[in-house]
Amino acid sequence: MKRALIVTVVLVLSATLLPAGSAGASHFPHTRCDLSGDSCVSVRRINGVRRLRLLLLFRYFPKHEVCVKGPEGDRTCHTYRTRRLFGGGWGSTIAWREHYPFEGRGVYRVVWRSHGQPVGTLKFHVG
Repeated sequence: MKRALIVTVVLVLSATLLPAGSAGASHFPHTRCDLSGDSCVSVRRINGVRRLRLLLLFRYFPKHEVCVKGPEGDRTCHTYRTRRLFGGGWGSTIAWREHYPFEGRGVYRVVWRSHGQPVGTLKFHVG
């Protein structure tokens, strides 16, 4: 029973993160999950707002760091609490422009870390 619940949660989380259609003009993936499916990161525009999302099957760590490096090379990092998410699972959803500087057009790199170790990395293009 417990295993069935875990498999169901992983499938639901994966389905909500998988990109619909093409990756867009930048050709960067919107979502990346680890091999076990226990953690996924995504960078997607939702209702016109770019969201940086970490999804975890369990609460592996109480807080995590999200760093964004812009096209000018500046890196900004903030620490967030790992919270229970609506629909199950744990993680965070952050509105990029509310928390990180806009450096103009180009490629931005996002790294999620816990205890100094990378949890996931994605890129997105503004332009």
